[in-house]
Amino acid sequence: MPRKKIYNEQKRRFTMTLTETAIQWLEQKQVELGANSLSDVIERMAREKLDKK
Repeated sequence: MPRKKIYNEQKRRFTMTLTETAIQWLEQKQVELGANSLSDVIERMAREKLDKK
């Protein structure tokens, strides 16, 4: 089954391992940004960084 498209791009599954400190930081950012998930936090932060270039 194809992954949901967002930002006109195909999504792909990606697994990573993080420390508890990193996870807590991402969870804090999730609340601050009103993001739906930790992956949404990473996506938003990456796109914000790219937009600033």
